[in-house]
This record gives sequence, structure tokens and C-alpha cells, in this order.
Amino acid sequence: MTKSIEKRSYICVSGYGWTGSSACIDLLKEFKGFGALDGEFRIARDPYGLRDLEESLVHNWDFIRHDVAIRDFLNYCKVLSRETGLFSQVGRNFSNKLNIDFMSESKSYINKLTDMIYLGDTFIHRYNIPAHKNFFMKIRSKFGKNNAKPMYLSRPDKAEFIKETRKYINNLFSVYMDFKRINTLILDQSIPPTNINNTSQYFENIKIIIIDRDPRDIYVNMVRSQKLLGPELIKKDSVGKYIKWHKQLRHTSIDDNYNCNKDVLRMNFEDLVLKYDDSIEKINFFIGNDAQHNDKGVYFLPEYSVKNIEIWKRYQDQSIMKEIGAELEEYCYNG
Repeated sequence: MTKSIEKRSYICVSGYGWTGSSACIDLLKEFKGFGALDGEFRIARDPYGLRDLEESLVHNWDFIRHDVAIRDFLNYCKVLSRETGLFSQVGRNFSNKLNIDFMSESKSYINKLTDMIYLGDTFIHRYNIPAHKNFFMKIRSKFGKNNAKPMYLSRPDKAEFIKETRKYINNLFSVYMDFKRINTLILDQSIPPTNINNTSQYFENIKIIIIDRDPRDIYVNMVRSQKLLGPELIKKDSVGKYIKWHKQLRHTSIDDNYNCNKDVLRMNFEDLVLKYDDSIEKINFFIGNDAQHNDKGVYFLPEYSVKNIEIWKRYQDQSIMKEIGAELEEYCYNG
């Protein structure tokens, strides 16, 4: 049996979409005792995830709302748990990735937050059912039959919710970290740069690195990939929407993170590449001076990544680049 690693910590690397956060993940993987989970882990931030669950159970409680929130959370966990394929439903395969029963852990977590389960009936149960089932339920009601289903009663306070959520997160990763023999787990996009204070509380011993990039290069990559705003940006008159999107994300991020600077490091993708040694020193200081960068050059190669810097200079419509440069000058990289 693998000896359990006592001290565990997390580092979340996040960006705003096409900002180069994967380069930072590759760099961190070169540190001794660090390992990265394959794929994004977004349970704290996604709709129906932990943030929405806390909002309904703790801050905006209603005797029906919290039951719906729990059901939404468990359905979301089914997506995270199951495998996916070309002809199957979307899944994230975390049961296999983490070598656990993801749904069992999630249900156990909900049980610890639940005061009781009871049979109940509410018209909200009919919101998303097909017409024929709704007709059948009306017939049952007409003849005095109930349409009850098990419902949750859960009203934890803030402290209890955070305590049980941290245990849940640790339980999800403990087997994986022991098997990989790592004490620091690198998570991709787990904490959004626009909502750090509210989502980082679900993790014990977590630090966050936010990677940003020249907005002109982000624009070019979005157009090429047709991801995020990409489908909109291929229209010639949509650069204004990109500028508005870019400003809003960064503005919200700065407002949210005012009080958590000691656990947040902000870096540019360009500096990781062009100021490699300085970036290593900065990261090493941030994560702890005892960190050992033993596998230099195994995962992150600055000489390769430099090809992804200033790609905007080769974009066919330089008038767009000029407009972005003027409107987003403070975010443009100048070394």
C-alpha cells in the first residue's frame, strides 16, 4: 500500500481563455512533488457546481430552491463522473482519472449537508418534464393520487458548508495524490480569475496563478480556433465586442481580488518565455523557497513557446490590431 502523503496543497492555474495558462502548468510540473490533473477541474466555478450550491443552501435559502440546487449539483456530478465518447453523452471521466467512485463521494458529501430526506410534491417538479408525463401527473392528481418524490432538507451555515466542502475536495484527490506520490496538485481553471474570493475557500492550502497575454494575440487565437468569442470575431465589425469583453473580464478580476494578493500571483505568458529565469525565481518565491525545480526543460520549452508571441503582427487585417492596441493599450505586452 502506498504511504499516505500528510501535507497536501493545491495550485490553480487560470486564465481568461487563450492566455497561455497551459505553459505555466507545464512549468510547474517540473517542480519536485508537483503533479497535474489531466484536463480542467471546474466544480467550484461552473453552473450547478459548488458556488451555486452554496448560494442556494446558505445565502439564498428557500424550502424548494435548495432541493433543486442539490439535484442540479448531483446531475452535474454525473457528467463529471462518466466517460465520454464520439456517440455518447458529454462526460469528464473523473472516476477513472482519480481512481474513485466520483458519484459515491459526491452523494456522501450531500448526505453530510442534508438534515433529512422526505416525500414531497411541488409544481416545480413539473417544470422540465415532457407534456405526456405532465398529463399523466394531472390525471393522478384528479383521482386523488400524489406525485410525490424524495426531496432534500438542507440548511447548513457557512462554516459547516465550507468544512464539509473542503473534506469533499480532499477526498476526491487523496487516492490520486498518494498513487502519484505528489504533495502539490496543479489544477487547471479550478478558480476563475473573476471570482477568486468565493471559490478558493473550498480548497485547503491553495495558491492561484493567473496568466494573461497580449490581447492582440488572444484575438488572433480566438479567430483561428473559433472558440469562445471566435465565431463572433470572424465578422469584420465585431472587434468592439472583443474589446468590451476583454475589459469587463479584467475589471471584474481586479475588483474581486483586492484582498487576496498573498495567495495570488499574476504573470504574463510572454514573461514566462522571454524572462524565463526571472519567472522561475518569482514562481519559486511564491510557492515556497523550498520548492525544487529539478526537471528543467522536461515539459516547458521557452524556445518552442516563443513562436506563439506576437502572432498578431502576421494577422491579415492590421487595422483591427491597431484598434485593439489603442483601446487596450494597458494590457498590451511591451516587455
